[in-house]
Amino acid sequence: ATSTSTMMATGNRPNIHHPKPRTILRHALLLSLTLTTTLLPWTNCFAHPALPIPNARPPKRLFAPDAGGGSTGDGGPTSTTAKGKSIPISGTPFRGIARRVSSSNVDDLESVPASQLESIVANAKSLSSNMGKKMDLTNPTLRTKYLTAMTAGLAVSLAMVPEAVSFSFVAGVSPLVGLWTTVVLGFLAALFGGRAGICSSASGACAVVVAALCATHGSGYLAGCAALAGIIQIIAGSAGMAKLIRLVPHPVMLGFVNGLAGVMLKAQLTHFKSAGNFLSFLSPEGRATYGCALLTMTLVRFVIPKLQEKVEAVKAIPPTLGGVVISAAIARFFKWPIKTLADVAGAETFKGGLSVLPKIGLPASIWTPLVNSPLETLKILLPYAVTMACVGSIESLLTLQLLDGIIDDGTRGSTKREVIGQGIGNLASGLTGGIGGCALIGQSLINAQSGGGVSRLSGMSCSLFLALGIVCFAPLLGTIPIVALAGVMLLVCQSTFSWGSLRLFGKIPNLDIFIIALVTFITVKDDLAKAVLVGTLTNALGFAWKQSTAISATVSQTKLNPPSGPILPSIKSYNVNGPLFFGSTQAFSRLFSVKEDPDDIVIDFTGVRVFDHSALEAINSIADRYGSLGKRVYLRHLSSDCAKLLGKVHEGGLPPYEVIESNRNDPIYGVAANPDIYKDVPVPKSG
Repeated sequence: ATSTSTMMATGNRPNIHHPKPRTILRHALLLSLTLTTTLLPWTNCFAHPALPIPNARPPKRLFAPDAGGGSTGDGGPTSTTAKGKSIPISGTPFRGIARRVSSSNVDDLESVPASQLESIVANAKSLSSNMGKKMDLTNPTLRTKYLTAMTAGLAVSLAMVPEAVSFSFVAGVSPLVGLWTTVVLGFLAALFGGRAGICSSASGACAVVVAALCATHGSGYLAGCAALAGIIQIIAGSAGMAKLIRLVPHPVMLGFVNGLAGVMLKAQLTHFKSAGNFLSFLSPEGRATYGCALLTMTLVRFVIPKLQEKVEAVKAIPPTLGGVVISAAIARFFKWPIKTLADVAGAETFKGGLSVLPKIGLPASIWTPLVNSPLETLKILLPYAVTMACVGSIESLLTLQLLDGIIDDGTRGSTKREVIGQGIGNLASGLTGGIGGCALIGQSLINAQSGGGVSRLSGMSCSLFLALGIVCFAPLLGTIPIVALAGVMLLVCQSTFSWGSLRLFGKIPNLDIFIIALVTFITVKDDLAKAVLVGTLTNALGFAWKQSTAISATVSQTKLNPPSGPILPSIKSYNVNGPLFFGSTQAFSRLFSVKEDPDDIVIDFTGVRVFDHSALEAINSIADRYGSLGKRVYLRHLSSDCAKLLGKVHEGGLPPYEVIESNRNDPIYGVAANPDIYKDVPVPKSG
């Protein structure tokens, strides 16, 4: 009654009783559920209870044998005592549904080593029996699973609103554009993405990239940029370029999560300010603002998890959703003077009705120049689109890797599918006038902690609930206090930050400490893509420098029986150890005393790995130095392909060295050499 009177007073009374929009949305929800139930077996939907964010209680078992009817017990043959170092945002482990295993496979599982129970290969037999089968929604276990996923999606949809609105302001467009971008991108990325649990939306990283484009050419160009970025992501994902995320080292990953926690914290603090200054605790508005945020955090972290342990009916409610709803109700009842979503985004954003639905197709402001002068238009869009595609892909892939480690359900997300799914979502977002985006780590953590990591339905239902709220329940959605959602995000910031990284000082190399701090700083100050690129390059250069100083040699006397000469009972031998590549060639050359050495020497490569063309040239160079003085070099235990490649360099002439004692125990590896010179030399095979 209170919400109805508020709607009438503001004059923004949505027509929520028309049957047509409700019918359309009901059918869309049923369609998404049908698609999900069909696709879930193919995407390995049956997952055991996900491991919590570190330091939360691990599940009591990994697998629950299905004794018929989908019932499961409390015990299990397998358990884990893994410990971690962080705290989940609600103080409780992740919610999930046990993997269903047919009774015929129970004996097979008992014979599998515990270390392989989480292996996809080890589980392939049990999973294959579910491939392509339609889900039985009458199964109470599955009903609970889908209900958990949908309630998690509802909780995340509320947390998506302030982020989408804020990023819309950053990009310079209407908040409705950011909200519908979240709906379209979030649904398609969840459906076609790399794993369950990831939530996508308009993001700050992408909004910063296209803000200049909007300022110079108008908001219509943003839609074209998003669509072009989606096409680039689809092409890059199909070409397998997403595998490059493997090159991101662990210190960069730690810096990424710490920096992202800082970015989220910085964004939430703006909700506690007025005219650029923090609200005073003594003012009524300040007390209400800080009190509402603290109330929400207390409910989410302590109160609701305790109730879930004692009251069975409360277990189906995610703590984040319950905390926001209770805080909003209390603030509304006591009429606290705090800002709501409608106050921040404007009443026009939450007026509701079919008039707020996005139009399908590129806006005329980009379509007309694209038809009249396509090359000039693409020349404007391409730099922004490439940057946006790279930034969105990097953030999405790092979020994928982070959730793979948090939701330890025996599966690994597909980097290829994740990039393609983000591309499909961005393409569709651009074709509906959106601004594009990527996966959001904060909302993805909320989804996983609320139980959404077990099914793609959580991400899809998040978009559907948000669309339902924008069209049918916009005025009610607009009354939610924004600081209640900020309180949830503050807990996400706390759980996202890698507190264990602070204890690494003095325990890991100083270079790794520097990289963690560098990536964190650049992420907060600039953007994620630049931070990851700088961190990866710094780590690579540091690694190359360390390896360049790792080459050494010991001098000894050895017996030599060359194929083309008499036996030499005692000859000087350099026993080289370490990697030989472009960074260590100078150190390799300084190991030898060319002028003081006798006329015959041996270079033993037993402890050397020759990596590239620079290494081959270094061997030739040192042999030429000995040859110019009339001395002879014998190369011992050199890889067979290295010997052949060295022979190619001196083709048509006599090299100043001789390969000796080549046998089956010599190292075998492929050398990354100049293909123009060595294209005819095959990579050797063992045996």
